[in-house]
Amino acid sequence: MAAKDLITLTRAYANIQGQTQGGQYDTLISTLITSYSDAIEKYCRRRFVSHFYDELYNGTGDKRLLLRQYPIQSVTSVRYMPVTVAKVTNIDTALNQQARVQVTSTGLQCWRMASGAATTETLLTWASYPTLTSLMNAATALGNGWQGQIVGEASAQFQGDYGLWPSADLYVPGSYGDALEGAGIQTSQGYMNARGVYAELKMHTYELQGYQWDARGWLLRAIPYTDPELMHPEDLIWPVGINNFRIQYTAGYSTVPEGVQEACARWVAYAFNLALRDPALTTQVPSSGTSSGWAASASSNARPPLDVCALLAPYCRRTVAGNQG
Repeated sequence: MAAKDLITLTRAYANIQGQTQGGQYDTLISTLITSYSDAIEKYCRRRFVSHFYDELYNGTGDKRLLLRQYPIQSVTSVRYMPVTVAKVTNIDTALNQQARVQVTSTGLQCWRMASGAATTETLLTWASYPTLTSLMNAATALGNGWQGQIVGEASAQFQGDYGLWPSADLYVPGSYGDALEGAGIQTSQGYMNARGVYAELKMHTYELQGYQWDARGWLLRAIPYTDPELMHPEDLIWPVGINNFRIQYTAGYSTVPEGVQEACARWVAYAFNLALRDPALTTQVPSSGTSSGWAASASSNARPPLDVCALLAPYCRRTVAGNQG
């Protein structure tokens, strides 16, 4: 059963007459469940199965910040004001005509071009270098001109504090492109030029205190907590900015609503029956000589059948002038 599947194999068979689970069609039906579960999520423009999200949001200047997924089950953290916490450069400009740095889902990737020969350096993984200090030391140890350094805050109280932050926090998962999830090839920063200049690695490090969350899918600037880094905290708004908030939360249903399950089961049943015959068939004459026929239902592959649409209508995400996608 795939992570996105909205129904089980048993639930799908309940809508398919004349077939029993455990037979020759298990593989086909399992594939259809995954395919049409994905199609339903795309049609409704939301995910249904409970899932942890780590996303960037633009400050809207409003008191309410809409999240991309709902219902919200819990909020782990709300961080804001991305700052540069580390820098990577390649100072050997005589050797390297190009040098770049990239933050991937699994680690920090350095790349250089020397006399027409491209070199992809050993990936500095988050697992091997769990803190920013260890990561920057590893970048320097690559040699060939690479140097890494930690950026210290101006306040003496926190001088060098960034070095102990988790290096994995440099990566922010993409909110789109589900096909790449888990493939280890998504990136969130870079490639950034590092030849003779510093490629700045940013992280959201300030924890927001003054917020509350509503299960229906939004965060509220609630009461005037002391958030001195925010402009005019007494205004209780989400300050305007590009990707200036990083929110980690869990949203979705622990149990998929029955209406959504029935919609998926029906669509799978339609597709299963279609797979057992020529989709272009409109008329057939059995051996008895009695003519029978039916309309081609290939269109059910392109969009949900009408009864499926009716079941999904209460669960579709509808947006008006939204800026979060």
